[in-house]
Amino acid sequence: MSGSTKWGGRLVSLAVFAALAALWQVLSMVYTAEAQPGEPMVAGWQVLFTRTFLSLADYWGGGFGVPTVADGAERSYLAAALSVISNLAFTLARLAVGLALGWAVGFTLGLAVSWSRFSRGLVEWPVQFLRALPLLAMVPLFQLWFGATFLGQSLFAAYGVGVIVFAGTVNAVRNVPQIYIENARLFGASRVTVYRTVILPAILPAMRSVALLCLGAGWGAVLGAEYLGAQTGLGFIIVYAQQFAYLDRMFLVSLVFVVCTSASFFVVQRLFAHWLAWAPPSARA
Repeated sequence: MSGSTKWGGRLVSLAVFAALAALWQVLSMVYTAEAQPGEPMVAGWQVLFTRTFLSLADYWGGGFGVPTVADGAERSYLAAALSVISNLAFTLARLAVGLALGWAVGFTLGLAVSWSRFSRGLVEWPVQFLRALPLLAMVPLFQLWFGATFLGQSLFAAYGVGVIVFAGTVNAVRNVPQIYIENARLFGASRVTVYRTVILPAILPAMRSVALLCLGAGWGAVLGAEYLGAQTGLGFIIVYAQQFAYLDRMFLVSLVFVVCTSASFFVVQRLFAHWLAWAPPSARA
């Protein structure tokens, strides 16, 4: 793809985002209904980035010499910014632990399916059963099992990620051309060497799509996990705002989710582009 074509595509994307933002602003001016007095159903950008952002100071827990609204202090933009940063940090921590655990377990079990008949029989059917369970239906179960704890919320995110990684790994290994494996064995490679030098590099392009899928699932699972009674995190702010019909706060925090999710997708894409520098362009697209 030439540089001019790439920049042309980016300009089109920016134009689409600008059009959507303008449409939202027009909608906020036309549809003036309120969820409750003083709380617009559709808040304009001038409201979202002033009054709404300032209201997020309500969720600041204190520290760094910045007093909390709960202690009688006035709302401030500094407290609002610290509130967003601190709650985002808790959400990212749950996401990181969930991704790490889910990827490690799902990837290992996915490889076990192709390792031997015994490991396939031991792993495949139980994990396939877990895959069939609806993710949202597991929310109350995790709440009962682990309570409103960081561990339970992280494990819920790991469950949502792990089943996707498992399915993607199994499919990627099955699509490795058999001739690659046979040639390696012909030269005396052991099973471990075949996996290390043939199978793992061969499945890396396919695992790029798996990584992007489980990253999206991970963000969604973390939000669902923070509905388990978490007292911190972006999901906590959304739950609290929902209880009082603060639609503008819900929308603003959702925008933070969108920005962070997009940034994480960009980082993962760049990492895989670096790892797949040896692969044909079609595998890196």
